[in-house]
Amino acid sequence: MADLKNPKGFTLIELIVVLVIIGVLLGSIGFSLGSRERQLETEADRLLALLRLARQETLLTSTATAVGFHAEGYEFYQLHGEQWLKVRGGVFRPRTLDHDFRLTLRLAEEDDSRVALPFLEYEDDERLLPRIYFFPGGEMTPFELTLTPAYGGQSFRLAGNLQGRIALVD
Repeated sequence: MADLKNPKGFTLIELIVVLVIIGVLLGSIGFSLGSRERQLETEADRLLALLRLARQETLLTSTATAVGFHAEGYEFYQLHGEQWLKVRGGVFRPRTLDHDFRLTLRLAEEDDSRVALPFLEYEDDERLLPRIYFFPGGEMTPFELTLTPAYGGQSFRLAGNLQGRIALVD
C-alpha cells in the first residue's frame, strides 16, 4: 500500500501553475518581438512621409533640401545662398533610430553600390554625410534605402527615382 503521509512527485495543480507561468512568459516574448517589427514599420513609414514632405517643401519654397544619413539616423539640410545648413527643429529635426535598427543606403549616382554610413562622434559633428538631394525643379537623387532590424527579420525598402517618385518597395 502507498504511503499517503509522505507523497512523492507533484500535484496536478502544481503542474498546471508551472505550465501557465511558462505560457505567460512565452507569450510576452512573442509579443515583444512583434512590437519591434511594428516599430520598424512605423519608422519606415515616418521616413517615407518625411522624404515626401521634404520634396513637396522644396517644390513649394524653391529651396533645395537634402537628407544626410549616418549610422544612427538622419538629418535634413536646406541650401541658403551657397551653404547647406542643418535644420535643427520642427518636423525636419534630426532623427535618431533605435539602436536595434540599421540603415543601408544606395545612391544610383555612385555606381549603385552601398554607401558606408559614418558614426557621428558628437552631436554637432559637421562632416559631409551621404545625402539625397531634392531640387526645386522636382528632380532628386535616385536612391534605395533599407531599414533592417539588427536581430534579423523583415526589412523595409524605400526607393526614389530621378523624377521625384518615392515609394515603399516590396
